Amino acid sequence: MKHIPAILSTLLIFVCISTNAQKSDFREYTDIVSYNINLNITDFKNKSISGFTELDLIMKENPDKKITLDFEALIVDSVFLLNKKITTFSYDKRYLSIPYPIADGKNINLKIYYHGKPIEDESWGGFFFTDSIAFNMGVGMSAEVKGFGRIWYPCNDGFTDKALYTYNITVPKGFKAVCSGMLTDSTLNSDKTETYTWKLNNPIPTYISSVAVGNYHVIKRIYKGIKRDIPVEIYVTPTYLKEAVRSFRNLTKTIAGFENSYGEYVWQRVGYVGVPFNSGAMEHSCNIAYPEYAIDGSKDRETLYAHELSHSWFGNLVTCKTAKDMWLNEGWASYSEALFKELIYGQEEYADYVKNNHTKVLTYTHIADGGYFPVYGIPNQNTYGSTVYDKGADVAYTLRGYLGDELFFGTLKSYFVDNAYKAVSTEEFKQYFSTKTGIDLTDFFNTWVYTAGFPHYAIKAFSITKKASVYQTRVVVKQSLRERSFYGLNNKIDIMLIGADLSTKIFTNMFSGSEDSKTFETNFKPQAVIIDPYQKLADTKVSSFKFIKTLGETNYDYSNFAVTANKLKDSVAIYCASNYIAPDNITENSNKVSKYMYWTIAGVADKTVNELEFNFYVNTYDYKLFQPFSKVVLLYRSNSSEVFTKVNCDKKTINEYEGIYTVKDYMFGEYALGVEK
Repeated sequence: MKHIPAILSTLLIFVCISTNAQKSDFREYTDIVSYNINLNITDFKNKSISGFTELDLIMKENPDKKITLDFEALIVDSVFLLNKKITTFSYDKRYLSIPYPIADGKNINLKIYYHGKPIEDESWGGFFFTDSIAFNMGVGMSAEVKGFGRIWYPCNDGFTDKALYTYNITVPKGFKAVCSGMLTDSTLNSDKTETYTWKLNNPIPTYISSVAVGNYHVIKRIYKGIKRDIPVEIYVTPTYLKEAVRSFRNLTKTIAGFENSYGEYVWQRVGYVGVPFNSGAMEHSCNIAYPEYAIDGSKDRETLYAHELSHSWFGNLVTCKTAKDMWLNEGWASYSEALFKELIYGQEEYADYVKNNHTKVLTYTHIADGGYFPVYGIPNQNTYGSTVYDKGADVAYTLRGYLGDELFFGTLKSYFVDNAYKAVSTEEFKQYFSTKTGIDLTDFFNTWVYTAGFPHYAIKAFSITKKASVYQTRVVVKQSLRERSFYGLNNKIDIMLIGADLSTKIFTNMFSGSEDSKTFETNFKPQAVIIDPYQKLADTKVSSFKFIKTLGETNYDYSNFAVTANKLKDSVAIYCASNYIAPDNITENSNKVSKYMYWTIAGVADKTVNELEFNFYVNTYDYKLFQPFSKVVLLYRSNSSEVFTKVNCDKKTINEYEGIYTVKDYMFGEYALGVEK
C-alpha cells in the first residue's frame, strides 16, 4: 500500500479471551482453507452491512479446543458449526471463540451470521461508506494487529494464513460489486437488488481481500503476459472514465517490465477500482483500491499504481511473516517505483528517483518516525513509516548494486517461484538469497538491514608509486558512523581512478571496519580518486559524477551543488557528494563548522584552459548555529587532516535559512558551512 501522508498513531487494543497465551497464539492453530463471504451492502443510509461468512478450516493441535477468530465491532446473529446451530460461542466484539468437538486435523465448516456498521481505523484503513460508494481498505495502520479483514468478516487476521475466497455481494440495482478474483456470475433479484459473485483461486492473507460497491464502469484490456493472456480491468465511476484511460496509459508496459524483472504475474487479472479515499492506495489482490484523486488524466501519479502493482509479487505472492518484516512488502514496493521509472523512462529517471528518495531518508525519515531505526524489527507504531518504505527501498537499491543485475533479478525470479503463497521472514529472505547467489549476505544484512543509522564511506587518503610502466595507487577508505556504533564488514565499494586525459578505471573491492586500504594498478597516473562514483551505496551521502562538456550550468541534483563552465577547451570530470554527517577532525577548528552536512568536490580540470565556478546552494538545518544567516560563511580544506578556513566567494542570501555561495577560484576538496569566531 501507499499511504499519504505517513502519519501514524498507536491504538492499543486490550481484550481478554481466556489467557494471554491464547491471545498471542490462537492464529497459529487455525488454518483457514477458504472463505465464502455473503453480504448485503445496500444500506447506504445507515452505513450497515449484513449477511454471513462460511469458513472451511482445519485446526492444528490446540490445547484449548476452541476456534478463535478475529472479528471486530459487528453484531453476531448466529453461529453454525458443521451445519448445526450452536449457542456456546463467546464474542466480545474483538474475538469470536467457538468450542469444537472433533479431532484436530479434520475439516471444519462454520457459518457465522452478522450485521452492523463496520469501523474505520483511527489512522488509516477500514470500511468506508459515502452516499454512493462502499469499500474497504484492508490494513488498520494504528491497530495492534495490522490486518483489517476482521472489520467486515470473521477471519484469521494474520499475515501467514492464506485462503481461497468466494464473494457473493448483493447491491442496489444499478450498482456493481467489485471484489478480488474474477467475476463469475451476476443475478438480478426479485427485490430489484443484484448479486455479484467473484472467485479468487489464489490463496491470500486477509488484509488483501477486498470489496467495493458503486456505480462502476469498467475499462478492459488484454495483456499478453510471458505465459498467458491476462485480463486488465479498471473499474471507475463514469466521472473518471476518460481520465482513467489517460492516467493508466503506461500500465501494460509496467506489467511487462515487472514480469521481466520479477517473473510471471500469477494472479487471475490485473485490477484497479477507483475509491474516494484521500490517503493513498491499497494492494488488494486483483482489485487494487486506487484513490480517485490520482485518476486525473495525467502521469503524475504513475509511481502510485506501479507501487501497488509490484505488491502482486512483494506482499501478495510472498508475504512478510510478521509486522517486523514489513520492509519485505513495502520497502521493495517502494523500490519498484524507481524500477518503474527505469523501465518506462530510462536510467537517468531511475537515478533521479533513487536520489530523491535517498535524500528524503537522510533528511526526513528520522524526523517522521521519531528516531533512527533498522528496517527490520521496527516498533509496531512505525510499521508503515518512512523507515520501512523509504529506507527499505534504499536497502533494495543497495542490494542490487551489491549483487549486480544478473544475480539480483535472477534470484528475485526464483524467490517468487520457490516461495509462492508463503510468508517469509527477513532472516529467511537473507538465507534464500545467500544460498541462491552463493554469496554470504550476513555482513550485508548486518550493515544495511539489522542496524539503525548509517555508515559513511570516504576516501581518507591515496598515494601513488610507479613501478616500470605501471602506476600503483594505494587508497585508504574510512568508514564513519551516523547514529550507530557498528562498523560494517565486507561492503562492496567501487573506486574510480581518473587520469589527466580523463581516462577512468573502476575497481570493485570489499572494505571493512573503520579504516581499510587497497592498492590498484593502472597504466595511467591517477589525478583523482572517486569513491562510489555512481552511488550504488545508500550511505550518508548523495553524490553524482559527471563529465562536463558544454558551457553554462550543470546541476548536481539533490547535492545542492552546480558547476558553471565559463570557458572550456576540453571536457572536465567533476564529482560532488553531499555528506550528511559531520566532517572529520573539527573539534579544534578555528571556526564553528556545521555538523549536519559538508561537500566533497573532486575531479580533473585544467585551470589553465578551463574556467569553472562552483555554486553551493544552501538550505541549512543548523538553525541554532546559523542565526542570523547573514553571519554564515563557506569554509574549505583540501582534505580531512587540515583545518577549515574561510573561502573567498560571492554570497547571495535568499532568506534567513537559504543562500547561494559562488566560488570562482575553484579548488577540489571539502567544503562546509560555518561561523567565524
